[in-house]
Amino acid sequence: MGRRTDLSSLLSSGTAAPAPAPAPETVDEGTRPVARDAAHPVTVALADLAENPDNPRHELRDLDGLAETVRERGVLQALGVVPRAVFLAAHPHHEEAVGRAPYVVLHGHRRLAAARMAGLDEVPVLVREDASRTDEDALIENVQRDDLTELEQAQAIQGLIKSYGYSQRQVAARIGKTQGFVSQRLSLMKLREDLQEALADGRVSVEDARRIARLPQEEQALPGETGTPPPTVPKARRDYGVIKIDSRGTPEEVVESLRRHLAPAALDRILELLGR
Repeated sequence: MGRRTDLSSLLSSGTAAPAPAPAPETVDEGTRPVARDAAHPVTVALADLAENPDNPRHELRDLDGLAETVRERGVLQALGVVPRAVFLAAHPHHEEAVGRAPYVVLHGHRRLAAARMAGLDEVPVLVREDASRTDEDALIENVQRDDLTELEQAQAIQGLIKSYGYSQRQVAARIGKTQGFVSQRLSLMKLREDLQEALADGRVSVEDARRIARLPQEEQALPGETGTPPPTVPKARRDYGVIKIDSRGTPEEVVESLRRHLAPAALDRILELLGR
């Protein structure tokens, strides 16, 4: 008999609040580069941080609440950064995008944006010395936290395949998802560019986009352009309503369906009910 899977533990995985980071060391602004300790964060001025051009997240969402938390409690989880020289050694084509900032942020772009909104002057960071696979690391982190839209996931996955020659199976193993997850996302890349833009701004749903993507590009059109009434598509990134779950699916696939369709508050309620 197979091992039973606790659905509540799967739902809560990747969504639990991070443990507070150790107290950051203070850096003398007159000395650079900072002394680095892989086990402990140091404090770096926001002006010394450049964003990673390979960050797969195209839009930073829901920052107001995070900024308020940062304003009250500070940045509890250190950002992951790499020295500018190390980053450019691995990605020399990004020199103009990075500018002259001493460090490039690899992980924690939402925390960085929230810190700016909150009016902070500095944040805790962990400095690493390897920037060879920053795009892969960023994709894995964001997909596991469900931080990207499906189109952003598709674009990032396609970038990994082109950059590293991965198969769909290999990408799935790297990001901890099923091959079906990867295949579904990549199907969106078969859409014409204008239809990808329509998906990104909410003029077409993910379900309709997948159906359209099955057609040759010369036959692709938005619902309503072929004489049928266009569906009402909410601007929110999640589709609400009836949730269709394959009873033969794995627990991980069930959880993926729930996360795709339910708001965080609804997921919290499910966890509460499962824990009774």
